[in-house]
Amino acid sequence: MTLLSANHISFAYRSQHPVFKNISLNINPGEIFTILGPNGVGKSTLLKCLLGLNRPQAGKILINKTSIGQLSRRQIARQVAYVPQNYQINTNLSVMDYLLTARAPFLNILQTPGRSDFQLIITQLQKVGLGSLQDKPLSALSGGQQQLVTIIKALVQEPQLLILDEPMAALDLNRQKEVLTILKSLASSGIAIVLTTHLPDHVFLLNSAVGLFYPNGRLEVGPRDRLMTKEKLSTVYQTSLDLVYLPHLKRYTCQLEI
Repeated sequence: MTLLSANHISFAYRSQHPVFKNISLNINPGEIFTILGPNGVGKSTLLKCLLGLNRPQAGKILINKTSIGQLSRRQIARQVAYVPQNYQINTNLSVMDYLLTARAPFLNILQTPGRSDFQLIITQLQKVGLGSLQDKPLSALSGGQQQLVTIIKALVQEPQLLILDEPMAALDLNRQKEVLTILKSLASSGIAIVLTTHLPDHVFLLNSAVGLFYPNGRLEVGPRDRLMTKEKLSTVYQTSLDLVYLPHLKRYTCQLEI
């Protein structure tokens, strides 16, 4: 069963030319879908449409066969979690208190988090080696730690669909590996994942389906083997690229031609 579908959606900001037109895609449980494209082409705008934060001028978006326009923010939050590109957190809340806010969609108005909510957060923090930070204020964390905590906040929602906008932009290589491993594990458990990234190598590392966002606002959707070519990637990024096969890793890597 399709978890999320976008059918011929188009979006434009008020009194401006369309950001994109006639985009269609389907996301199934356990699928990883990676969107590649240059800055300013509309990747983040598309994600906000899929979340119901932006309303398309045309087309329809369905979550579990229900129009997203018929769902409340609470109903959407029970199914979809979001990791924004701008993750900087200006608050003195402790890591634990901040992460507990992710349980709000599952609590009644006067209900407080229970033991299971605390244990879920502790488990998620320990998975990425941040268990010792649960009582620290968020403002005391490094940028990379804040980004990881933002990702953990999304996981604490226990979503069916996880949407991430440039989730590894501020992470070093070791942390990127951790996040990639987490995403693959989530997908194997049946959670659907949509992410944007500037690094084509992430497509190969995640073994994901692909959406190529061209500078003209067109999104081409399809399997990795058909879309991840030197010619298409060079057109998307408007620069000379090459794909090199790494026999010892049994996968390709994308490299600039300089």
